[in-house]
Amino acid sequence: MASAHKAKSDAALSGLRFEAVSGNIGAWVRGFALGAPDNALLKERLQIALAEYGVLFFDFGRIPDFEEYFGFASLFGKVQGKFGQVVKDRQGEETPFIDSARNPMKQFRINHWHADGGPLPVPPLAAILMAYEVPEAGGDTMWASMYAAYEALSPHMQRMLDGMRILNNNDRTSFLEPKEHIHPAVVVNPITGRKCLFVDPNYTARFVDVPDRESEVLLQFLFEHINTPEFHVRLRWKPGYAAVWHQQVTKHRGVDDFTGTRKLQRHTVDGAPLIGAGA
Repeated sequence: MASAHKAKSDAALSGLRFEAVSGNIGAWVRGFALGAPDNALLKERLQIALAEYGVLFFDFGRIPDFEEYFGFASLFGKVQGKFGQVVKDRQGEETPFIDSARNPMKQFRINHWHADGGPLPVPPLAAILMAYEVPEAGGDTMWASMYAAYEALSPHMQRMLDGMRILNNNDRTSFLEPKEHIHPAVVVNPITGRKCLFVDPNYTARFVDVPDRESEVLLQFLFEHINTPEFHVRLRWKPGYAAVWHQQVTKHRGVDDFTGTRKLQRHTVDGAPLIGAGA
């Protein structure tokens, strides 16, 4: 039995490959099969690729059941509690959904660049979405590489930001429980060692120990900087597609250009304390 399990594990690794989608961010994962054995090397390869590419795309070819989807999410770390609307799936299991009918993009600021959990002391490491029901056209999701955003700044700007801190709060997202926390403006990914910009227009209220006017001007510059197309990748959803993204090294946003139903199943993976560039 042990040898059979090892053979399946080796097969799961041998066919695994990553096809880059753009020059800065994103890759399709090929050769991955749902229900692959729990394999430490498989987890390691996926987690390293996630840190390197920022967002990974999967085509399951069908909508997995809850157990399969939860097992898939667990490859990336400890999965948090359920998120969003809870409904029954085909097997009678409770399943978390982001539903456009209950969570309109504009009202919930889903169509603004952000990383989830910015006001938390320890933001989540990763998020996973799987398309369950999508509109005929539109409703894409976009991601921006915060590696590329940081590296495109001048050395002078990089040096200044490396030692700065930001206050993240829920003032712009009043539908959430009030929270706030001070984080580094630039964080270092422990796997790649690369620096990435951590500010975003949903949660970053100001720079700490900086006059209000200077803080506002600098934030507006950085918010606009994130909009640079060369930093971006975009996914047109189909049922059975999944995306896994690294919350510390990317920002994401939905595109509010659709009518009809858009339901995505969601999981979130626990994070670790952020490492500041100035630490």
